[in-house]
Amino acid sequence: MKIKTNKKIGILDGMGAFAGARFFQMTLEKIAKANLPFPEFILNAVAIDDFFADTNKILPAQKILSERVKVFNNQKVTMIVMACNTAHIMHAHLSSISKSPFPSIIDLVIGQSVKQSLSRVGVLASAVSLKTKLFENELIKNNILAFVPNQNFEIFLQKLIGKVINNKINMADKKNFEIFTKKFILDNNLDGIILGCTELPLAFDKKKFSNIKILDSLDILADCVVEHIKC
Repeated sequence: MKIKTNKKIGILDGMGAFAGARFFQMTLEKIAKANLPFPEFILNAVAIDDFFADTNKILPAQKILSERVKVFNNQKVTMIVMACNTAHIMHAHLSSISKSPFPSIIDLVIGQSVKQSLSRVGVLASAVSLKTKLFENELIKNNILAFVPNQNFEIFLQKLIGKVINNKINMADKKNFEIFTKKFILDNNLDGIILGCTELPLAFDKKKFSNIKILDSLDILADCVVEHIKC
């Protein structure tokens, strides 16, 4: 391992601990693969009430996350990242109080959609993300047609996300996810899929979808951290 850089990365995590662990592991692997010096990481695993399906819990969650951003400010981090898509409904507020760069996972994913010249993109996400159109609105702004799951698929996704959070997922869940997603792609003639909840990649087998662009939000966020270290 190379000597550490002067970069210090603050990670807001805990809203889905297993996804957060996956993000940290993925980021470390990308840093090692790029033969870069390792930065200091400060992982703040936040224990807050589930706001993924209940919008009434958003403001209390925002208050807690705001305090964590202030802690990162005091620790003089050089970048803050949030390993949760749904929590990005609070990103504008949180980034406004951050003293360091705080990239939006939503903007990063949309940027990749544009870069890859996608035209018909399906969004798989939590109930709150879908309700607030976190990805959908930004796709439309960039002249990309956005498609969201029907009611049955959305209900399935919400249950699946809960199972991943609680480490209760099984092979049947993964198979059903594959079946739902393939039908979703076929019905809407999609050329791209956004895994817009950080839990979903833990249940998604990318090898089964080699004929379509898969935008894994955590993977894209990890790449952003690597680019920050390079600077």
